[in-house]
Amino acid sequence: MARVHALSLVFAMLVLSAFGAAALDPATVTCKAYNSTTHQGMIDIAAALYAATRDDPKLSPLTADELGDALDKGCAAKPDAKAMDALH
Repeated sequence: MARVHALSLVFAMLVLSAFGAAALDPATVTCKAYNSTTHQGMIDIAAALYAATRDDPKLSPLTADELGDALDKGCAAKPDAKAMDALH
């Protein structure tokens, strides 16, 4: 299952980069939006956050799957935060 999730994130990243991810700004996505979106929406948000955190010293060591898990936990703990803030 983890492999399928990771492959889904990679595919979503490719789709986002191919069609331009301007509609999804990782700096402004909220946990409320993340928690209330569809499964595909969650994958898209996680993929955008994964791409945006590759230069972050704390988050760059995480795999796409690990970042998705951290996002799930962070947004569950801080539902009113921005998704990026919930990761820190």
